[in-house]
Amino acid sequence: YWTDQPMVHIYGHSWPVRWGDVNEEKMVKVYSNCTEAEIFLNGKSFGSKKRNSQDYPAAGLRWNLPFIKGENIVKVIAKKGKVVVNDEVSFVYQTDKWTKPAYLTLTKILQENNVVTLEAKIFDQKGVQCLDAANWINFGLTGGGELIADQGTSSGSRKVQAYNGRALIRLRMADGKCAASVSSEGMKTVILML
Repeated sequence: YWTDQPMVHIYGHSWPVRWGDVNEEKMVKVYSNCTEAEIFLNGKSFGSKKRNSQDYPAAGLRWNLPFIKGENIVKVIAKKGKVVVNDEVSFVYQTDKWTKPAYLTLTKILQENNVVTLEAKIFDQKGVQCLDAANWINFGLTGGGELIADQGTSSGSRKVQAYNGRALIRLRMADGKCAASVSSEGMKTVILML
């Protein structure tokens, strides 16, 4: 964040689900080149802090916040001179405990033109997402289209290790139907018709 243009960023935009105990405070880090930032959780201010580049981590722009079970929205407003910038992130806070991974799901979460993003999730036998599962996930595709794979990234590979109990893959649709699949050792393969 070594730019002259004022900026602010809440760490963790790629975490749609976070977990912990009820009433447990969790650290939220904010990266900014502004002199001051104020943070809000679900519309309530939790105070302002001044940036101090010698205070690690996040130059002192960190807060311990009491997330509530379910949907949470964190917003930060930062100021540099007369310029005001902001960032916002929303996520689900899960307090339910999980056991060992039992099954997979596969869902289409986004489609932009002919490119589809699929998300695989890992759940225990009670239907609680296993947020620390790091199983190896294998994606496949038959029919019209191709996986956007072999890129060596967490969302661009046929075989990836789950993170936050999930894995993503994108595919390019062609004419006709196709079947996407996801598998992991010890769990039943799931097929999604597209």
